[in-house]
Amino acid sequence: MSGSDDTRPRSGPRRRLLAGGLGAAALGALLLGAWVLGAWVLGAGLLGHGVPGAGRILGTEDAARRNRQIADAHLAARLPAIRAALAAARPGFLFLAGNSHAELLGNALASRADVVNGGIGGTSARRYAGEIEGLSVPVRAGVGVLFVGTNDILRRADPLSARTAGGFAAATARLLTWLGAHADRVLVAAVPPIGPGAEAERDPAAVAAYTAILRGLCARQGCRVFDPFADLRDGPPGLTTRAVPPDGVHLRDYDALAAGLETQLRALTAVPPPD
Repeated sequence: MSGSDDTRPRSGPRRRLLAGGLGAAALGALLLGAWVLGAWVLGAGLLGHGVPGAGRILGTEDAARRNRQIADAHLAARLPAIRAALAAARPGFLFLAGNSHAELLGNALASRADVVNGGIGGTSARRYAGEIEGLSVPVRAGVGVLFVGTNDILRRADPLSARTAGGFAAATARLLTWLGAHADRVLVAAVPPIGPGAEAERDPAAVAAYTAILRGLCARQGCRVFDPFADLRDGPPGLTTRAVPPDGVHLRDYDALAAGLETQLRALTAVPPPD
């Protein structure tokens, strides 16, 4: 769950689903069911979906407290690891920022010596902005890649309302300003589609709406939006058939996502950075 390179599995399908010993589905079950605008809330839908008896368990205060403890412990473990990686980074490194897609992608790219995995599973744009702004970056990154949106489109937060969408835009603008101050170029991933297992918790209609917000921000702040999830958009708008069930949020294959990012980075480095 920490995304540490030292614990990355080295072979077979498990490598594609693991990050520091926990798989994508496990990370989703523990972290991604319950983040609403920076506050942890117990997500009875994702955490209990498909698990016999889970509905009875999730109604208890003990279960809620335990899940908050797990989430807090993950955040507490990730921040020192990110600080240490930034302190050891060499100029021109690749910085992966944002939620669990960034964290799991960092695991898939762990063989690259220049990668700093700054992903923190479970974070919304607002919570991530609050954490990242306190980090020290001794040397400048070559490229910063941001993954946000998945934890900002929870139905209970009414993601298509002006208030929630505006909060997402404001938090992401802070992130882009921070990344722009520490990286030569900034890429922003389109919001990925979700699987049917996540539809009860997250609004697929917000996937395109929040990607449009990202495009508008980048038009103003000089970053570039790309869509590493394009091939996964094989269902109705905002949905995919290739998420990990019953999680519905994480991908089955982060190695494929890593390969697509490598292609994007090669094309990007062929063009001089902006002044």
